[in-house]
Amino acid sequence: MVQINYLSKMVNKNRKLSWTIFITYIAIFVGCAAFPLFPQYTGYSNIILHLANAVYITPSMLVALLGKGKVIKAYSVSFISLLVGMICRYFIEFGEVSNSVNFTVINIVSFLAILPLVYMATYYLYSNKLH
Repeated sequence: MVQINYLSKMVNKNRKLSWTIFITYIAIFVGCAAFPLFPQYTGYSNIILHLANAVYITPSMLVALLGKGKVIKAYSVSFISLLVGMICRYFIEFGEVSNSVNFTVINIVSFLAILPLVYMATYYLYSNKLH
């Protein structure tokens, strides 16, 4: 976990900027651009992006920013950021047919339930490996 320790040192030099970039990344890239988890027309390439994001990028940044043992805060940050990104996507595509296809109850609930839980679990695993 040398990489996470190095990332943590680098992130702690400018915490406000790091938090801003991280929350913007989750909201724009994941919450807005990668919604829904199981798209109807694009196949399963979206899931591969989510796996890479959920296994490495987001939990490493959460551990670097939050440190060890803040699972509830990690869940809250990821949930709220994803929700903001989804709301932005809804208003960007307002009035289009894609909104009626993408914003179904199943898509919304699966996105807001599965991703934050995966982020929280991987954050927990990564933070336990820290000294």
